[in-house]
Amino acid sequence: MDQPTRERLLHAEAARYGIAPDVIDRAVGVIAAVQRRDRADFRENFGGELTPDRWLAAHGVSGFKELCAYAARKAGLADDGGLIMRIVSAVAPQPEQRADDRPVQFWARPLTDPAEAAFPAYRVTYEDPQDGISPGFDWSGALLRRTLREAAARGRGAVSLEEATGVVAFTEGDLNGAYVARPAPGHTQPTCARCGQWEKEHTLHERFGSCPEFIAPAVHLAPVPVP
Repeated sequence: MDQPTRERLLHAEAARYGIAPDVIDRAVGVIAAVQRRDRADFRENFGGELTPDRWLAAHGVSGFKELCAYAARKAGLADDGGLIMRIVSAVAPQPEQRADDRPVQFWARPLTDPAEAAFPAYRVTYEDPQDGISPGFDWSGALLRRTLREAAARGRGAVSLEEATGVVAFTEGDLNGAYVARPAPGHTQPTCARCGQWEKEHTLHERFGSCPEFIAPAVHLAPVPVP
C-alpha cells in the first residue's frame, strides 16, 4: 500500500469519528516522530534496526496506548488515546518480516551483579511519575557499577536490567521515582588508570567515589627500530 492510499484510508477512518484530516495528521505525526527518535537512538547505541514489531515488543500495548494518548493531547483531542489507537491500528501496515528478525528479550529482570552493567558510558536520568523526567547526566560505567554496589549494600532499593537494550533501572530509599541508566557508548571519555572513572568525576571525588586524583592511562608506544 503506497503512502497516498494509506493517507486516504486514514482520513476516511478518522472521519467516521468526526475527526478532521489535519487533526489526525497531527496526531499521527507525533507518533511517527517519537518512533523515529527511538529508531535513531537504537541505531546509534546498538547498531541495528528497531523494526515496528520490535518497537511494540519493547513498549508493549500499554506503551503504545500511552503514546497515542500523548499524540491525542498534542492534536487537541484531550486524552482520548484509545480512539487514536483504533484509527491508527485500522490502517497501519502489518510489520514487515526481515531476514534478521529474531526473538529479542525486551523485558527486564533483576540485576544481581553490578558487573552486568558493562557499557563504558551511560546517560542517567531520574524519572518520577509526578515530576516527569530529569535532563540527565553522563556517567562512566565505573561510576554506575559503584553506585549499584553501594545501593545493594544499603539494601534500600531494587535494580533491573533489560538484556536486549542494556538499560539499567534502580530505585533508592524512599524516592518515588527511579534512576534509569541508558547505554551511551558514543559519550565515552578517558578513564582513570586507578579507579576507572572519568576525570570530571574526580572533581568531587568524595561524592562520586573516585580516587582523589585522576591518573591518565599509560600511553603504549610501539617500539622504534634502531637504525
